[in-house]
Amino acid sequence: MPNAAENRLTASMTMCRKAGKLLLGFDAVKDALQKNAVKCILLAEDVSPKTEKEIRFYAKDIPIRMLPMQMDALKDYFRKRTAVFGICEDGFAAKFLEILSESHE
Repeated sequence: MPNAAENRLTASMTMCRKAGKLLLGFDAVKDALQKNAVKCILLAEDVSPKTEKEIRFYAKDIPIRMLPMQMDALKDYFRKRTAVFGICEDGFAAKFLEILSESHE
């Protein structure tokens, strides 16, 4: 059963997606990074080490946070099994950074 932080995360991710500011998948995030359109990156907790290493290479100084959820749980919300999410708006990025810093304290 999801905890409060997970509920806040998935609700915020859903709003972000409806606003057209959530990217799903490594390729989409990588392409947007090359256009300087990504404000922060979220990774599923079971992201492969290779994928994490590659996205960190492309991200340079963009904040990256681990989600407290696995790809299969995220697939239930977004209908795509992916480990990499890009946030393309400052307000949403700040919200995710705030939620994820609280959940790790």
